[in-house]
Amino acid sequence: MDQTKLRILSAAAKLFDIHGYHGTSVRQIAEEARVNVALISYHFRGKQGVLETLIASYFETLFRLLENREKEDSGLPSMERLERVIRLYLSFQREHAPITRLIQRELSVESMLAREVMTLYLSRWKHGIANVIEEGIAAGEFRVVPVDRIALATASQLIYPFLQPQSVREVYYLEPASEEFAEWLLVSVMRYLEAWLLPARG
Repeated sequence: MDQTKLRILSAAAKLFDIHGYHGTSVRQIAEEARVNVALISYHFRGKQGVLETLIASYFETLFRLLENREKEDSGLPSMERLERVIRLYLSFQREHAPITRLIQRELSVESMLAREVMTLYLSRWKHGIANVIEEGIAAGEFRVVPVDRIALATASQLIYPFLQPQSVREVYYLEPASEEFAEWLLVSVMRYLEAWLLPARG
């Protein structure tokens, strides 16, 4: 992708995070990116195209990393594979916190874009977790559980701190962008998954 497009996307991501998608104008994006307004229409066909490109780039990058992770981890025990997927999701969200927050915000509004994102991307996001659980069940490493419910509860734990960082800071006095918080959240999510998935001892 050329430098002009990257500058536009970077500027838009920053402004969407501060002002929201609807509170940001094409002119503001152009000023922040230091480009002519016409270039936004030329490269992206307007503000909606910029948003769609940001979302597509975010998920395609994540899924490429996930595919690499799955190949590297194919011979590992299921719980270790699951932990490595959860760690990947967490680190990716931390590294791309403004875009993560923007996407989750946009998905909270009923719209054609939200439906398209759910159809194209969120089922694949869920699959990253659900697939490892299903394979663990098939291999006899995990108990038989309602996989979709476990995947939903896991997604909720992973997404909320990045969707609502201000409330995490102001109400719970935790810093969601910190490495310490990410490690704590990873341990918490894995304890939840182990409680549900691992056969009872005794």
